[in-house]
Amino acid sequence: MRAPAGVEIFAPPFPPRARWVNVATLRMDQQVGRPVLVEFWDFCRVNSLRTLPYLKAWHERYAEAGLRVIGIHSPGFEASRDPDAVREAVARLGIPYPVLIDSDLQAATAYGIEGWPSRYLWDRESRLFAAHFGEGAYVETERAIQELL
Repeated sequence: MRAPAGVEIFAPPFPPRARWVNVATLRMDQQVGRPVLVEFWDFCRVNSLRTLPYLKAWHERYAEAGLRVIGIHSPGFEASRDPDAVREAVARLGIPYPVLIDSDLQAATAYGIEGWPSRYLWDRESRLFAAHFGEGAYVETERAIQELL
């Protein structure tokens, strides 16, 4: 789903004390100048796991062209709240891009996610370009990424 015409929605900042996997730290304001794909997911939810191959492919295919893929692990179950379990899942699943550990759901609340997975594509000025909630819309997401590169 494309962002509403005539409405500018800017990317919320990441929680300042957030823990990360695959990177020391990231701030959203550091991403200005490049498109950013953010996906909220939970390793305990099968629908989140089914989207991972697409995110990995987009990271591999478009990172050199400037796309930044960022996963935000926001737990929906008690078993996925443990930061060590998240780190282990990221390693086991072979996720190569940065993952924010959102155990207290601060990022999920700031973004107003509507479930798992929730995907947001931000343009080079950190304005919302497209969003999708749930599985699917892979072709539409890839076309939107290509438009921004």
